[in-house]
Amino acid sequence: MQIIARLYALSKRNVILRYKNSLVGFLWGFIKPLIYLLIFIVIFSAQFITVSNYVLYVTSGLIFWFFFSNLTAQSVQNIISSAGLIKAVRMPLILLPLSELLSELFNFLLTLMVYFVVMYWFGMQYSARLFLLLPCIVLFSCFSFGITLVLSSVNVFLRDVGILWNTIQPALFYLTPIAYPASMIPERFVFIIRYNPIYYFIQLVRTVLYESSALSWTIWIQCATLAMLSLSVGLFLFHKLKNQFIAAI
Repeated sequence: MQIIARLYALSKRNVILRYKNSLVGFLWGFIKPLIYLLIFIVIFSAQFITVSNYVLYVTSGLIFWFFFSNLTAQSVQNIISSAGLIKAVRMPLILLPLSELLSELFNFLLTLMVYFVVMYWFGMQYSARLFLLLPCIVLFSCFSFGITLVLSSVNVFLRDVGILWNTIQPALFYLTPIAYPASMIPERFVFIIRYNPIYYFIQLVRTVLYESSALSWTIWIQCATLAMLSLSVGLFLFHKLKNQFIAAI
């Protein structure tokens, strides 16, 4: 019970600090994807006329990308920035990255609610199929949390990791078919997508929000495998290194 209380307190602190002295609060979580969407509409929409309902296509990928991007970017320094708390309070260290996940999920779900309202005007259909977003969110959260654990753990000992991650994120964004269809990638570069795990989660989300075709079990199995692999590696590495955190920070 005490652990749950501390997790709640840490998550609440993260949310409060994020929106402290902010005029629009959580709406920034929606404004950022909206700005990107407007850029893509102006620059790319005329080039991808074969993509039906381009606005819905892009936005369904953007909101999930920014969940992943925000979580990993904010969490990579989490252990280091909490050095004072770690040394002053005895608690399971896993609560620190876990609180970042919960606070980002809170922000993400609020953004998703705004998205549902706005996207209705662009042709999104409300149906029972939308409930499949719940397992999508769970799988993507597990995958993202695993990546977060790896980054935050290694960054304690090698501070270049945080800088490197924030540097390669924009490249990773454009290497993921979010603003463009995967079919436009030349055959010789298709391997880039095949080895990009985020692509599979974006595709999974689009089968729920964008596509009207029958759901394929293949993409669900792929995403579940990636999520469990990422989470397992992240937990293993975090627990292997956590006893050395205090000495390193």
